[in-house]
Amino acid sequence: MKIVYILKSMAPIGGLERVMCDKMNYLVEHGYDVSLITYEQGRHPLVFNIDGRVRCIDIDVRFFRLYNLSIIKRVFYTFCYRIMFRKRLQCVISELSPDVIITTTYSMPVVDIIASLSTKAKKILESHVAFFIMRKTHAYRKNFILGFLAKMYDNHMGRSVSKFECLVSLTRGDANDWLSLTSKVVVIPNPVTLYPEADSIHSGDLHRIICVGRLSEQKGFDMLIDAFSLIKNQCEDWHIDIFGSGEEEIKLKRRIIEKGLHNQIIIHAPISTVYDEYKKSDFLVLSSRYEGFGLVLTEASACGLPIVSFRCKYGPEDIIKHGFNGLLVENGNIYDMAEKILWMIKHKKERLQMGINARDIAANYRKDIIMQQWIKLFESL
Repeated sequence: MKIVYILKSMAPIGGLERVMCDKMNYLVEHGYDVSLITYEQGRHPLVFNIDGRVRCIDIDVRFFRLYNLSIIKRVFYTFCYRIMFRKRLQCVISELSPDVIITTTYSMPVVDIIASLSTKAKKILESHVAFFIMRKTHAYRKNFILGFLAKMYDNHMGRSVSKFECLVSLTRGDANDWLSLTSKVVVIPNPVTLYPEADSIHSGDLHRIICVGRLSEQKGFDMLIDAFSLIKNQCEDWHIDIFGSGEEEIKLKRRIIEKGLHNQIIIHAPISTVYDEYKKSDFLVLSSRYEGFGLVLTEASACGLPIVSFRCKYGPEDIIKHGFNGLLVENGNIYDMAEKILWMIKHKKERLQMGINARDIAANYRKDIIMQQWIKLFESL
């Protein structure tokens, strides 16, 4: 079976890129013919190690270059770039003649082109962004004119989504939202990259909380900082390490200083060896306002870490059983977040047991289990 993945790029160090790399490597190791088509990779190196048997092709249509142009020029060149994208992608697809084509909602601006490709391949769309956030009407709901245009855009993209043979969602909640556009929805969560041996996981008290994610408004690190500032005097020997980069970095570092937490909260650059950091931590906090899945939840769980997380849409409630493998926090409530973090700090015995339970649950997300669900889907198509 020939399988083609169409992605913007494999340049950023992120959860999506790591998961896609894992999937492609697994499939090619199990005898599948796998190709990766990118369109904004350029000369950037592949951030994760992709098996040499995966055919990598970049068609070099870098839409991101358009963001610095004026509105009029951007509209004109977007039209030109879309024509170029269609021609180059169709040429490669015709040459590869795949059985299955997979893309993600990160490519939503061109998903209508992918949906209309001339090919006998079955097309699958993976949802990696919460449905309600992805739709443009969410962003422009307060502006009548832009809201109207956004609604037209969403309706057009909705029709394109319905042309895919299947939409794969990561969570039950997000799947229910997608049903408003298509009835062909299945739920397959992300696999964990690693499931470390039990003897490689610490069972001590390191006084370290870990957080992983882009430094963006979505991830809610501002709320985490505010929450921790409420309890800082009750846990002075504890600290938080945040791994990520993004547009909020300066703002967050300023907030850390303003709250007097510069000795307790440190922001680090993202790393590809994040599992090593999970193993050197006591628990993970997810402070996101919303998620497509929350890959860090299963990754940390695989390393024996319990979780403290907001009940955001979507992901945490699919993975965390409150009081068993972690604690769920009222969404957006920093006082409840502070209380739950402090409880986890003060209750070492219960925290360690939650970590054991978390690892047991994470076993359900091992690559061999999740990828068998994908293979079953391919065969059904």
